[in-house]
Amino acid sequence: MLDTLLNPGTMTQSQWMIVGILFLLLLGIVFFLYRTYLVIRESSRKKYKPNIGLSRIQDVEKQNSQSQEP
Repeated sequence: MLDTLLNPGTMTQSQWMIVGILFLLLLGIVFFLYRTYLVIRESSRKKYKPNIGLSRIQDVEKQNSQSQEP
């Protein structure tokens, strides 16, 4: 096998096809691992939490405190 790889001129068409398929398979595995790494890295970051409704709650609390003062 090593001498076949060192002298690619003697490789048959089916051997070249196997080498191409193995290369594409290896490329796919590397791409999958890279995308998995990106997803894991993104999930570990602090998530954005919007302030929806927080100002409304604070306004109601201010109104309640102001109405209770007199």
